[in-house]
Amino acid sequence: METRDIDYLLAVERHGSIGKAADALGLSQPALTKAIQRIETQLGLTLFERTASGVIATPAGVQFIARARRIALEYDDALKEAQAIRSGELGIVRIGYSPTVPNALVLGACRRLIGERPAAKLRLRRRLARDLLDLLTMGELDLAIAPEPADDMAEFDVAPLFHDRLFVLADVAHPLHRKRGVTLDDLAEQDWLLPGPTIPVRQRIDDAFRQRGLPLPKLRIETDFGSTSLFRLLQGTRIVGIGGTEALSLPIDAAALDLARGELELHRRIGVVHRKGAYLSPLAQRMIALLQESAQ
Repeated sequence: METRDIDYLLAVERHGSIGKAADALGLSQPALTKAIQRIETQLGLTLFERTASGVIATPAGVQFIARARRIALEYDDALKEAQAIRSGELGIVRIGYSPTVPNALVLGACRRLIGERPAAKLRLRRRLARDLLDLLTMGELDLAIAPEPADDMAEFDVAPLFHDRLFVLADVAHPLHRKRGVTLDDLAEQDWLLPGPTIPVRQRIDDAFRQRGLPLPKLRIETDFGSTSLFRLLQGTRIVGIGGTEALSLPIDAAALDLARGELELHRRIGVVHRKGAYLSPLAQRMIALLQESAQ
């Protein structure tokens, strides 16, 4: 196999269509079809199953393509390192950060970096933590500033930044603000604004209710994106939500409820996540150092 064969496999898997992958690669569809057939013959495996809507990877294809993706990332890292050696420094850092991370921390470090390195270029993305980890895995980010992953630690390294506490927030006129020592039983009667079920903080909240033998939180609003502006949905309502320390300083009429000791005590560690063993340019390393200095 050649490196271009890996590109062919990844493109077909990404687009789910020989035709779309061929267009993206600048090849004719017959040429790409022939290349995939050649690879499958060489391996003695069927990597893709043809369907009415395109192609999907077979179980063997899923495993092989996962390894091929890692090879492609390693090759890309080697090229980046060679470029950095030749030029003295690689000039682009691709950074993602989650809505749970204070803007001031990230943008302040970015401002310092471009002040120190006039030739540096930054590409910023703001996504949910799970999406950021996926982008890291695919090699589309160099650094992700987010809550440390509870699992997948064999795949990532983390430079710690700070500990964050999570609070249950409600409109300032919510009746539960008149009670000291709010319990899970109280919260089980409320409507909630929460992220989707694949997000770790949602899973931890669901687990806390489940362990207490309570029904899961009553969802009034469920989101598949993160933004501090979502907390405005709590204003003037009886809906409660979950937010980190940054949410307490937002200019909104919502505040943290006074929970009883031991009730839904949620903490998380925020760090700079990157792929284990991935090449980090001097700029990326400097960015990590600036973030750690700012977080102190």
